[in-house]
Amino acid sequence: MNTAVGRPKTATNRLIFLDVLRGLMLVGITLGHFGDTFVWLVWQPLGYFSNAEGFILLSGTVFGLVYARLYARDPDQLNKKAIRRAGTIYLNHIGLLVFVAGFTWLTFGWSAQWHSHALYLDVAPIQGFLLGILMLYQPPLLDILPMYALFVLIGPLIIRQLVQGRWLLVLAVSLGVWLVFAHLLFHGLWRETLAMNAGLAFPYQTGEFDPFVWQLLFFSGLILGHRMFAHPTSIRPHGFWIGVSMSIAVYLFTLRHGYLPFPSFWQPTWAERHDLGVIRLINIAALAYLFWSLVDFTRGVVWSRGMCMVRDFFATLGRHSLPVFTAHVVLIYLTIPIQQNGGVELRYLTGIGLIVLLYVMARAFDWRANHKKRLKANLVAG
Repeated sequence: MNTAVGRPKTATNRLIFLDVLRGLMLVGITLGHFGDTFVWLVWQPLGYFSNAEGFILLSGTVFGLVYARLYARDPDQLNKKAIRRAGTIYLNHIGLLVFVAGFTWLTFGWSAQWHSHALYLDVAPIQGFLLGILMLYQPPLLDILPMYALFVLIGPLIIRQLVQGRWLLVLAVSLGVWLVFAHLLFHGLWRETLAMNAGLAFPYQTGEFDPFVWQLLFFSGLILGHRMFAHPTSIRPHGFWIGVSMSIAVYLFTLRHGYLPFPSFWQPTWAERHDLGVIRLINIAALAYLFWSLVDFTRGVVWSRGMCMVRDFFATLGRHSLPVFTAHVVLIYLTIPIQQNGGVELRYLTGIGLIVLLYVMARAFDWRANHKKRLKANLVAG
C-alpha cells in the first residue's frame, strides 16, 4: 500500500521506516517458511519475538497512521476505503486457497512432501475448500490474510474511538479479549475444541493464529500509528523506559539462546507463541520501544548511498506487503521438493533467489504505480 503522496515529510519518513521494518519481517517470514534451511538465522533471533508478530504489529501501526490521516481529511471515506482494502485482502486469500487446492489435488500421489501442507483438502476436498472460503479452514501459510482482513474491517471503529481520546479503553478491551481467548476459554484451545465437537477432527486445521488473541498486536500497533499522527510528541522515547526496555530485551535474549539458566519459577507457557504468552508480550513491547527509540534518535542522520540502497530494498518489499506476502506463499509451495530433498547449496541459493524474485515483483508494482501517477499528472496538466 503506497500512501506517501501528499503526506507531510515527517509522516512520510515514518512510513518509510515502517515499510523498511515490514520488508525485513517479510524477508524473515519467507526464509522461515523455506523448510529448515534458514531457521538458525530468522527464527526468533532477538528473543521471544518472531517475524509474524512483527508483521502484524507493524501492519496495525501503518493502518493507524494512514487511516487516522484519512479520517482527518475525509471521515466519510474511512469505511469505504477499509472495506475495499479488506476485500482486496480477502480476494488474495481466495486466490491462494484456489492455488493451494489445485496444487494439492494435482500433485496427489506424487510424493508425501508435495501435498502435506493441506491435508484436509485431500481428506475432504469439497468441504475443505468451502470452509476455506468461509475462513474456517486454514491450511499452513493461509491463516494470516483472513485475520488481517477482519482487523481492517474493524479498524474504522477503532479509529473513531481513538479520535474521541479513548485509547486506554481500546487497549483495555483488547487486553480483555486476549485474556479470555488465550487463557480462560478452554485454556486457549477454544477453536480446536469447537472443531472437534463439530466432528472436524484431525487433519482439520484452525490455523496457527487465533484472531481473538493476535488482535492485541494489531490494535496496539493501530493505537501507536494513530498517536504518531495525532499526538507525535507524546510518543518520544524517554531515557528511563529505554533502560528498562534494554534490560528486558537483553535478559530475555540470553534466556532464549541459552546463555543464562531459566529461573526456578519459569513456565514455558509464558513465552508461548500461539497464545501470545505474557513474557512474549513483554518482550515484544520492549523491542518495539527500542526500535522506535532508534528511529527517533536517527532522524537527523545522513545515510550513505549504500545504506540508502539497503533501506530502499526493504522499503520496496514492505510498501507492497500484500502482494509480496501472497506471492511468497505460492513460491513456498512450488519449492517444496527443494526444501525437502535439495542439497545445502541448492537450498540456500533457492531461498535467496526467492527474496530477489519478490523484490523484482515489488519493483514492478512501483513502476506501475509511478507510471499511473505520470499519466494522471499529464492529464491534469493537459
